[in-house]
Amino acid sequence: MDEFLSEKEQIQYIREWWQENRSYILTALIIVIGGVTGNNAWKSSVTEKQLSASSLYESLAVEISENNLEAGEMIADQISEDYSDTVYYEKAKLAMAYFYMSQSRDEDAANSLRNILSKSSDSELSLIAEMRLAKIMLYQKKYQEVIDMLKGNIGHAFETKYSELLGDAYFGLEEFDKAEFAYMAALKNTNQAQIVDASLIQMKINDLPDNDNLSISSQDKVESGSQ
Repeated sequence: MDEFLSEKEQIQYIREWWQENRSYILTALIIVIGGVTGNNAWKSSVTEKQLSASSLYESLAVEISENNLEAGEMIADQISEDYSDTVYYEKAKLAMAYFYMSQSRDEDAANSLRNILSKSSDSELSLIAEMRLAKIMLYQKKYQEVIDMLKGNIGHAFETKYSELLGDAYFGLEEFDKAEFAYMAALKNTNQAQIVDASLIQMKINDLPDNDNLSISSQDKVESGSQ
């Protein structure tokens, strides 16, 4: 549970939140600006809805920061009911997933993320939700479910992180050869260094049984296996 409760994790979460969601925040701002300056009544209506949803989301953030679960749930429910067609629906679900984990309510957190996966048409946002869901299921020791969800999902910006999570799942099942292969795949994409911690992954590899002397250079195994 330390991953979700520590101060370091909270700081990292805030940083990741901006990196992963800034495009949606900027999109919302563009909509607001466009609505205010435009003459079209429909644009004005959209703007008002976005502003209302934004205000509620800000209130949700305050309740989360003050650790007010009941009030936070009420606001999140209102966003879900009245503003499900805005970006704040997904943002509220992501925020509540994190909040639930801080309250040791991992299944509620998982369900919040599943709601995003079942509704969102934004592929990048779905990937973010899927990654967070995988982390929760790893915490729940649902290793095979993580593998079933992530395996074969490649060719996207978070492929490196997916590989690391797959490695963790295989490790949990004590399928160490597959864990090694997945970890090496994560190390292969060095252009995504900001998504994963290469040194941490190498430590995971070194901790695998019978792999005390394994180094990053052994990623050739991944390259040869993919040919």
